Amino acid sequence: MTGHGDWTGHPGNGSPTPWGPPPGPGPPPGGPRGFPGRSEGPPGGPWGPGPEAPPGGPTNMPPGQRRRKVIALVTVVAVLAAAAVAGGSYLLLRTRGSPAQTAAGYLSAWQRGNTAGMRQLSVNVPPGGLAAPIAQVDHDLGVRGRELRLGRVAPGAGGTARAAFTATLTLADGLRWTYQGKLDLLKRSRHWWVNWGPSAIYPLLKPGERFHVSGAWLSRAPILAADGTRLDSPEAVAESGSVEMLTGTVGPATAGQLNRLGPPYQKGDMAGQDGLEKTYERRLAGTPRTSIRLVNGQRHVVATVANFGGKRGTPLRTSIDMGVQQAASHAVAAVSKYNVGMVALRPSTGQVLAVVNKPGGFDRALLGTYPPGSTFKMVTASALALTGMQPSDKVECPATLDIGGRKFHNFDYEKLGTIDLLTAFAVSCNTTFAGLAADRLGGGKLGTMARQFGFGLTPHLGIPAALGRFTAPSDSTELAADGFGQGTDIVNPLEMATIAGAIEDGVWRSPRLAADHSLPAQVSHRLSPVVTSALRPMMGAVVKIGTAAAVGFPPGVYGKTGTAEYGTGRNPPSHAWFAGYRGDLAFAVIVEGGGTGAEQAGPVANAFLRSL
Repeated sequence: MTGHGDWTGHPGNGSPTPWGPPPGPGPPPGGPRGFPGRSEGPPGGPWGPGPEAPPGGPTNMPPGQRRRKVIALVTVVAVLAAAAVAGGSYLLLRTRGSPAQTAAGYLSAWQRGNTAGMRQLSVNVPPGGLAAPIAQVDHDLGVRGRELRLGRVAPGAGGTARAAFTATLTLADGLRWTYQGKLDLLKRSRHWWVNWGPSAIYPLLKPGERFHVSGAWLSRAPILAADGTRLDSPEAVAESGSVEMLTGTVGPATAGQLNRLGPPYQKGDMAGQDGLEKTYERRLAGTPRTSIRLVNGQRHVVATVANFGGKRGTPLRTSIDMGVQQAASHAVAAVSKYNVGMVALRPSTGQVLAVVNKPGGFDRALLGTYPPGSTFKMVTASALALTGMQPSDKVECPATLDIGGRKFHNFDYEKLGTIDLLTAFAVSCNTTFAGLAADRLGGGKLGTMARQFGFGLTPHLGIPAALGRFTAPSDSTELAADGFGQGTDIVNPLEMATIAGAIEDGVWRSPRLAADHSLPAQVSHRLSPVVTSALRPMMGAVVKIGTAAAVGFPPGVYGKTGTAEYGTGRNPPSHAWFAGYRGDLAFAVIVEGGGTGAEQAGPVANAFLRSL
């Protein structure tokens, strides 16, 4: 048998194995067949001219001697011709390549996902090629990666060979399955080929069979409050039903989830349906005790080929403070007739301490889109401070103000005349801030200040959430409307709580909820001391002498009321707002359609603080 290479995939060493290299070029030791000894033979032999002729030349040679010499020459020529024919036939008919080379090429193509390359090295493949059977196996197992290593290549009888290989598959959830495979090879048309069958994928796999992955899930990891209290427990939900909007629920995986999650998830398995349970499904669920089996066309188990022990999920800690959460829930529960959303956070860290929605179903606290009303004056006053204005500066508060053909007015058309900026903020004079915005905050100054407070950023809480949106005004009229929160600005309680917290701490921080280091880094913007030194006394004045003076807040509270009109008419309906802080605790409340902030949102904030 001819060919190159040996059975371990290494170059031949000249040993006379069937797939070793043939002997070296040239005639074998001892010269051409029939010519013992040195190849040139005796002097005058067939490989060179004969000895010099005696005087008189060949005609003087006896006749018998001349006949013998002619016969010898003819014999030599015949032998040389036969040798040349045999050598040419060997070169034409010898097998190209080796079984080791074919097996190595096949495994390399497989590892790269090149099924066309595998097909070129195989015989007896299915009519449709190898793409479909390989894809079916990868889907059934949930293959995410594959490493293939060629082992020993052993000869067989009648022009066959067998190549051993080691396969290490990375499956869903990071499971790694290593098994020993084999490739049957045969020689055909002077080439070595993989004699393909399902067993080339896995030794026990037969036609009509498939892999089936099944798992038994371990107990799911909990979602925790900051102090380790379980948030995903019936007890926590009973104390604050809004907790479930944060944690989410767990139920049978939908068809869409099964398709997205892939193996080892199967129909009937439980998965997070919303909230943190959905976002952190794989972390909380862990991995099941997994078995890989071969099943036939009737889904009957033929063999169990691998078992994996499984891994428990990892608990997820949040920044929720159950004491703060309960206080917010109790305060919101006292509101009747209106929908309410509330957020509380820690200004020094940006950690969300409480999120409450009444009723449930929509997370207005984190995803709502509302006009901010006069709470936006915190942003406008900050921008004005950067232009050099101080709380003691004198300003005008007319009942109405025409800017660019649009008439702006105060609540109930109140007119205060000449007052200082602190008082205008405390009593929430719309015309003051509309006029100042139009006069002093052109050129994008208001938008720049809004971005300092997080407008336009995406918060990363681990669940869907949004911050404020500020659209650049096209003219002074739109700028005036933005100046007191009745333009195109859009906010929610999460945004407004971060603004109040930034004024308390001096740094705006993007809010955080889930303790997950894989989330994008927290964003922080340090405010100018000019801003904080102006806004803190102005927010204190709101509670002491301004719109919230009658609410009855405990000492140390700073805030801003808001009455955010929506709809049309001379007296359109309005949302009630209050945003503020007390020490290292910031909060914001919206009462949808509740009217004025002082009458509806302020009392909710007061009840919250007094419940702590």
